[in-house]
Amino acid sequence: MQDVKIASAQFTPKDVDKEANLAKIAELTGKAASAGAEIVCFQEQAIAGYNLWGLGSSNQRAGGGKVVEPGRVSPAWKLPGAHPYDVAEPVPDGPSTQKLIGLARQHNVILAAGLPEVRRDNAVYNTYVIVSRDGLLGKYSKCHCVPGLEFAYFKQGNSLPVFELGKIRAGVLICYDNHFPEAHRVLAIQGAHAILMPHVTVGRGWWHDLPPEQAHQQARNWILTWLRARAFDNSVFAVFVNQAGQGEQGTLGCSMILDPEGDVIAECASTGEDFVVAELSAKKYYDVRRRTHDYLSHRRPELYGPLTRIDVAES
Repeated sequence: MQDVKIASAQFTPKDVDKEANLAKIAELTGKAASAGAEIVCFQEQAIAGYNLWGLGSSNQRAGGGKVVEPGRVSPAWKLPGAHPYDVAEPVPDGPSTQKLIGLARQHNVILAAGLPEVRRDNAVYNTYVIVSRDGLLGKYSKCHCVPGLEFAYFKQGNSLPVFELGKIRAGVLICYDNHFPEAHRVLAIQGAHAILMPHVTVGRGWWHDLPPEQAHQQARNWILTWLRARAFDNSVFAVFVNQAGQGEQGTLGCSMILDPEGDVIAECASTGEDFVVAELSAKKYYDVRRRTHDYLSHRRPELYGPLTRIDVAES
């Protein structure tokens, strides 16, 4: 690992308006690059918007309660209006990924953002692409789709890769993925220095209908409850980037970057459009691994067999 400056950039996307969202990505990429960022990260589904809330129950009614393979969309399930399938693109040959590559070349940065990806199996995936001036560096598809919400729209990914991003190695976990700590450990074992965590998330404050000021603080506290642990337990940098703006979902922003000791080293101060840049220090990473808490070297994998069980013991 070498020192690298990374940006976490949040904004409120316009649902299914990829042109407008790419324009906003271009604007924020330029600002982040001017602030010294070498890698610029955007949220889950930043390119097309996360246009799923409120559709699940209606789609189930329209489909007569049929069970459809995750990620595959039958005409009977399609309602008037937007669906991820309508705006999905291939990667890397689709126009949005090519636009990102052009922006990466223009600003000499590595650029990462989420979009709905369609593949040869005609399924749609919740994908996060990482590009440089030379093309695609990697893509990751969400492995843990949200039950009752995303299964009618996205097929789950089936791998947890680590990507070479110039000065660092990084993995990606998208939103709900981050509540399965085994995934973070897999990435750390594979040599990830950082984990990119693109989100569209709210928090307990909104779930309990608190006033906006209280909701924001409650949500931030909730995020840090698990985010600090993911960074600290795996000795990795955590790059949390969340959708901004109230909108229909009330997403909270609060994008932030944590070091391998779980300390916040940069944070967006508002729920609105914003970005922060932080240096991921190689010295900090290696000091933590060598002197502070090298948990990865002290594991006892022979004890962890039950983690691979499909069934869960009844409580």
